[in-house]
Amino acid sequence: MGIRLTKEILKTQLEMPGQLDFLKKKYHQAILNDTIPLSIGSGIGQSRTYMLLLKRAHLGEVSVTVWPKQLKDICKKKNIQVLG
Repeated sequence: MGIRLTKEILKTQLEMPGQLDFLKKKYHQAILNDTIPLSIGSGIGQSRTYMLLLKRAHLGEVSVTVWPKQLKDICKKKNIQVLG
């Protein structure tokens, strides 16, 4: 999961709304000059990485969302604090 684009797609995406001047900005220049990766993780992959780094048992400990009451009750019994 995440943002994936190529130089060509970036240009097309900026051309459609008439924002080609963004290509002068540092971030966009980095994509055009191949100085940053074309994939930036997000969503579940990022949350799983946080879980690993923070040594957490449940996704809800690192990601805020709406959790069912039943899940919150189960986590509370196991001393797991879910966010949201």
